[in-house]
Amino acid sequence: MYRKSARRSSLFLLELMISILMFSVASAWCVRLFVTARSVVKETEEQNRAQNLVAGYAELFLASENFDAFLLSEGAEKPDALPSGDRMMKDAEEGEVFYRLRYDESWKACGEEDTCFVFEIRMAEEENFTKCHFWFGRPVRGNSTIYSLDVEKYTGGEAIL
Repeated sequence: MYRKSARRSSLFLLELMISILMFSVASAWCVRLFVTARSVVKETEEQNRAQNLVAGYAELFLASENFDAFLLSEGAEKPDALPSGDRMMKDAEEGEVFYRLRYDESWKACGEEDTCFVFEIRMAEEENFTKCHFWFGRPVRGNSTIYSLDVEKYTGGEAIL
């Protein structure tokens, strides 16, 4: 009788250990799922905010007569001499004008030391068009792009239809 009871209790302990192991594996999987979901939400939020910001500036570029003055009034830096390794100098062409706005983690304008996001604007005039390239990204992490947009505006005379 004592042996039957010992066999039952050891079987119960083995069953209990297997249940605890399965519960632990399921819990670890759920934690991993929640962490992944959190990072996806943060990435999507950054992309949506960047897209809204860039689209707003693009609309202002298309609607305004003096976009340069507007950018300067918004606090944009107009770097005259950029180092050759700067991201803005890649594929730079003669006659382009550069502007840079910086944002902190809470999406407020900031200085260079608190920069978490960078918004760069590159404008060039070609014949009857003004072209504008908007780039929004992180300066750390190898200048990772969050969103970019190219816009053209006809600045010649009357359009002939």
